Amino acid sequence: MHKHLMKQFVASALVITLGFAIAPTAGAADLGTKSLASVLTAKSSFDTDGQNFDILTAAVLAVLTAKPTSPVKALTDGTIALTAFIPTDSAFQSLVSQLTNKPAVGEEATFKAVAGLGIDTVEAVLLYHVVVGAPILSSAALKADGATLNTALTGKSFSVGVVGTTITLTDVDPVSPNPVVNLSQIDINQGNNQVAHGINSVLLPVALLKPLGTKSLAAILTAKNSFDRNSKNFDILTAAVLAVLKAKPNSAVKVLTQGDVALTAFIPNDSAFKSLVHALTKKGVPTEKGAFEAVAGLGIDTVEAILLYHVVPGAAILSETALKANGASLTTALAGKVIKVSVKGTKIDLGDYSKLRNPKVLLSGVDINRGNKQVAHAIDFVLLPNA
Repeated sequence: MHKHLMKQFVASALVITLGFAIAPTAGAADLGTKSLASVLTAKSSFDTDGQNFDILTAAVLAVLTAKPTSPVKALTDGTIALTAFIPTDSAFQSLVSQLTNKPAVGEEATFKAVAGLGIDTVEAVLLYHVVVGAPILSSAALKADGATLNTALTGKSFSVGVVGTTITLTDVDPVSPNPVVNLSQIDINQGNNQVAHGINSVLLPVALLKPLGTKSLAAILTAKNSFDRNSKNFDILTAAVLAVLKAKPNSAVKVLTQGDVALTAFIPNDSAFKSLVHALTKKGVPTEKGAFEAVAGLGIDTVEAILLYHVVPGAAILSETALKANGASLTTALAGKVIKVSVKGTKIDLGDYSKLRNPKVLLSGVDINRGNKQVAHAIDFVLLPNA
């Protein structure tokens, strides 16, 4: 990881006042004293399960090896009451991916990248996930909307937002995704002084991540487009977008030109459009120009609807997140229409409303425009919003 980020982080987050008074908590005699460290280390090794806490455990052990008297040691003392919000391995992998602007890597490589920030930085991050005092159980957390929790990192806190059963934690970094408590991982070690809740992102006590860029997907698509024999690019899609914006300048499709608006687009390549036209006409596979003319012949409103159905507004969905989204339902820019996600291994299928085949995400064409607010993934067939 970048050393200048580490220096910035340490300078901002550490004032040599890391920590809190390590002393047994009074009034907790009825609770057990099994420590969170003993729970975490009971079974920990780098693997492919992104939902456990191997990287966190390795980070705790690394800090205590380098700094045996670190306040992080509180996690090993079950007489000290506290609540820890603990990031999953997937959360750490996503953080490293954001810092490096590269796809996520394995758990061991992720830990090495985190450790590369420096032991003081790792210590600060860990302490920022700990709230000292009587354990906060999920039942209380669900009633804590608007609360501010002071952490074991001196002077640092995070806020709690609750909507229904969704508990969101807001940290200092305005760019990183705000962690959400995993309801399948709440009240870990309940009945003891120390309780933990799994979260899906890492809490950051300073602004660490570089703001996302604002290059639009339209800028990417129109940079080089002309009908040709390369079926793996997006000439037909580009022509369709331009046709809609020419006929309807205020169309919602215009969002693809507005790079400051975050979204994810699943974009069919030229082969996908040619396959669609072939399936609809039962005729031979057309040229790119012929395929575009056939698509345009459906009417500008239909083309507009199809394009909007490929757009998912909101924070960009990167490939590492998509691979964990089995069963998800994505709300699209076409009112009332959703896309169903099915994941098996590294295969991502998208379910639409038609009886034609479901598009697959092409792993050779994921994360187009990564590092910006608008990201696209290539697909091998066209999503259709109607039967």
